Amino acid sequence: MKNLIILLLGFSLLQASDFRGSLSSGFFMGTPFWNADNFKNGNVIDKEDSFYRSVNRLRLRGKMGRHFLFSLHTIRNDGFQNQNRLSETKIYQLYGKYLFASGYVKCGRFIPFQRWIIGSLDGAAFSLQLSKRIRISALGGRHVTYGLLYEKDHEKTLAYADAAFLLQPFSVKLKFYGDDNVKKTGIDFYGRWGKIGFNGNYGYDITDNQIADGGLSANWYVSRKLAFSGNYRLMRTLPWQWSHIRFKSYLIERFLMAARYRIGGHLYINVQQTLAMTSERKDYLSLLSIQFKYFNVGLNYLTGDSGLNRLGLLLGANYRFSDRLRLAAGVAPVDYLPANAGEHLQTVAVYLRAAYQFLNCFTVSLNGNYYHDNPALFSKFRGGIQLRYNFGS
Repeated sequence: MKNLIILLLGFSLLQASDFRGSLSSGFFMGTPFWNADNFKNGNVIDKEDSFYRSVNRLRLRGKMGRHFLFSLHTIRNDGFQNQNRLSETKIYQLYGKYLFASGYVKCGRFIPFQRWIIGSLDGAAFSLQLSKRIRISALGGRHVTYGLLYEKDHEKTLAYADAAFLLQPFSVKLKFYGDDNVKKTGIDFYGRWGKIGFNGNYGYDITDNQIADGGLSANWYVSRKLAFSGNYRLMRTLPWQWSHIRFKSYLIERFLMAARYRIGGHLYINVQQTLAMTSERKDYLSLLSIQFKYFNVGLNYLTGDSGLNRLGLLLGANYRFSDRLRLAAGVAPVDYLPANAGEHLQTVAVYLRAAYQFLNCFTVSLNGNYYHDNPALFSKFRGGIQLRYNFGS
């Protein structure tokens, strides 16, 4: 498989009339994201492990002639300790795409960027513009959740299709999804009514005769200084269990209301209220923040039936010294529930982000997090440094 990928990539580069991409290499430490091996083997994070690892990533996009495009996105992780689950090669995208007057055809491994499909897909897709107001799209293949070269535990096949209708000032998309276990149908819609813009979606699980997901968002620009926004979101979780954490299939709902007011040229006041609830509990998060040029100060309060009562102060700064140097830093409260712990842990985290570009094609970036009081993990530090080389025309 690797030799075939190298051969196809080399042939594409030789034939390409235009290509660009980036190659990055970095060193990181701290708890990584979960992957397939964590769930498959039932591993629990060892809190005394610093998880030192290197990460190398290649992104590449190219064009052959006027109609054929290709894309590659691959990543290689290597753990420096006895953590085999951190040493693996992943390919998230490797596909060819043919463009024609009214659409395209795509084949290979690609990321659909669709709410019902999380991960990559080994298969094919097409999109066709039937008229100025109607477009149809479809895709199908084998689901590749984690991007590994071969995932025997995730051989699910799926198919998706939609039809989009442009009805100014509104547009509607009808969609259908099906895999080995579930069939869904749904609708997306977008539009504007005066100063109010809105979009929404609704999904129905045909197999189990129940709501799958849905949502509605709206923005109202009252004036140049005052704006309101609102969001409602519902989703149904899949049955899932790991360690002491268990989810059963039930609806989760979230309501969000926000307002933003501008005072002068660079001073903004933001107010936000969120309600998250299930059939078992309700939780409330209130947020007040003031933003002035490069600085942000916020106060938040979390309370509810989950027993999480927390008052937190947020401090942040984001400054661009030049076209080449960017810096961001801040302080924020953190609340988390580690594995095998009986209660939540609360601490304060300090973060630092920095990026510097030099020689027009290199960028070095730093990402660091420090947890002031962290009894759950061995190291109080989490983050890393990365060097990226941008190439191509």
